[in-house]
Amino acid sequence: MLSIIIPVYNEEKTILRVIDSVEQAFQDITCEIIVVNDGSTDKTHELCDARSGILYITLPENHGKGFALRNGFINAKGEFTAIQDADLEYHPEILRKLFEETKKGEVVYGKRDRKQGYFLNKLGNALLSAICNMLYGSNLFDIYTCYKIIPTNILQSLELTSDGFEIEAEITAKLLRRKIPIKEIPITYTPRTFQDGKHIRAKDAFTGIWTLVKNKF
Repeated sequence: MLSIIIPVYNEEKTILRVIDSVEQAFQDITCEIIVVNDGSTDKTHELCDARSGILYITLPENHGKGFALRNGFINAKGEFTAIQDADLEYHPEILRKLFEETKKGEVVYGKRDRKQGYFLNKLGNALLSAICNMLYGSNLFDIYTCYKIIPTNILQSLELTSDGFEIEAEITAKLLRRKIPIKEIPITYTPRTFQDGKHIRAKDAFTGIWTLVKNKF
């Protein structure tokens, strides 16, 4: 079984479409969809609470993507756990293709190219990946990709603590410290604009760098 974690914060316009797309992409696969509402103030709660076929977890306050993901991870029951954002930047049919590439005990990341998206976001991701490679002796291209598929027993043993976007750096750092190989597979995605609700900001890059550094030593 595959567990798919969807952290959501104020995504009333897209969350049901994302759930529908995930269900369609994995209709012939035994999977559980875990939606974690991180204190949304729009109609996200009403929409998710009325939706059948998912495990819905609602948090009373907004703490950040990492906090929401950690609440999803501890409830995962599948052999593998995957992450799906709620904003339609990432297409679930691509996640299905990545899942088909997994082998027992293997970690798979979806690797975005750097032709799309805001320049500063692309620069920040390149910098974070470069620092990660320098610190951990790895050769990764895209450590802040949403699409990560990780054996659940490994993921749940990482003792993650991050509350924000820096959880992407923490997951990667702790996998690399354990010498667990990470396979990157090219993917396509559709980056959205800040006007459409993109949440990550430049300050998150500095938090990510510190996370990489502190988990090295």
